[in-house]
Amino acid sequence: MGKRANGEGTISARRKDGKVVGWKGSVVVGYEGDKMERRWVSGKTKADVQQKMAELRTALHTGMLADSEGLTVTQYMARWLDAKERDGVKPNTLRSYRDTDRLHISPHLGRVKLDKLRPLDVERMMNALRKEGKSAQVLAYALRVLKMALRQAVRWQMVPRNVADAVTAPKVTRSEMQVWDAGQVAAFLDASQGNRLHAAFYLALMTGMRRGELLGLQWADIDWERSRLTVRHNLVEIRLESAGRVMKERVDRKTGKVIPARVTLSQIKTELQTPKTAGSRRTIVLSPGTMSKLREHQQQQAQERQAAKEAWQGPAEGGFVFASEIGTAIDPRNMNRWHAEIMKAAGVPQIRFHDMRHTAASLMIRQGIPPKTVSERLGHADVGFTLRTYTHLYDDQRQEAAFDLADLFPRSGATIN
Repeated sequence: MGKRANGEGTISARRKDGKVVGWKGSVVVGYEGDKMERRWVSGKTKADVQQKMAELRTALHTGMLADSEGLTVTQYMARWLDAKERDGVKPNTLRSYRDTDRLHISPHLGRVKLDKLRPLDVERMMNALRKEGKSAQVLAYALRVLKMALRQAVRWQMVPRNVADAVTAPKVTRSEMQVWDAGQVAAFLDASQGNRLHAAFYLALMTGMRRGELLGLQWADIDWERSRLTVRHNLVEIRLESAGRVMKERVDRKTGKVIPARVTLSQIKTELQTPKTAGSRRTIVLSPGTMSKLREHQQQQAQERQAAKEAWQGPAEGGFVFASEIGTAIDPRNMNRWHAEIMKAAGVPQIRFHDMRHTAASLMIRQGIPPKTVSERLGHADVGFTLRTYTHLYDDQRQEAAFDLADLFPRSGATIN
């Protein structure tokens, strides 16, 4: 007898104490060697089973038959995270995915079979996180990571659909953006004159470059003839997990809240990476004043190289634009410390280093620079993101742009209808 064709199935009654209590059926979905691979379904009536078998056959013939391999959500998440690592996801991004799974997803969904996961399970996870006091930002990010993971499961044909898509993320209220006005920018830059990285702070406020982009900038990235630079690198902090050092779950004595077990951090190192997105790899046109600041800084670094002599660890030519006094990369935390010291000396409002990027955007927008140009200088993925992020500033511009038809004509006493 020849082999049955894929899709053939059998139906039989399920009996208990001689009575029919249900029905079961199977569909042949393939062969592994000479062994048939079957997918089983069950139901209370024969018609129910026939319907489910028909759906299986349709999925088989359309290439949409899912096979979760019996994995739980925790087991699947581990496979997905390994795949993301192989894909070359940035270490800090990968670590945030792992932490989100370990702290927020697997504790609530980990034991559920992947093919049994339902939208209500995801809703229960969100409600549980909310009851634990997690912020809207944490809830939204946990849902985002889960959606990404399940989207891959659909592509791998492990599940037929992404059940997390049926769940809506909580509305995240953006904190009010902190920026300096032009006078405060001038005060800060005046106070930074005594810092050897004055040019870096100047460049940050004139271009909106990120801290890692500034510290990763190299002399070869600057086009002196055309007065522009290209962002090709990003110096980032990499947080490494220590092997075997795990803090056990404990109860906070004051609040009674359970603090989950976690792996402690053993080391933070810096690493030169490529920019995270295609939009971040960009060319920025520089003003004459900015170019002058960079030339002054170049001369200063040449003097430092000469003074360091054999201790200089950077290349004889080139290397980091904003390097240490011996030519090595600067620890980003030192940049934050100097930033805080200068703000205190200048007497300006205390803002994060990253808020200088928002300040640069604010200055550009108030200068009337088009949104598309602002977006490109900041390295945003698209101009829509720029408009959403700085909508309040563009609202001010829209109010200033309002005018009456009479404003276009000299006042002659005539009324224009």
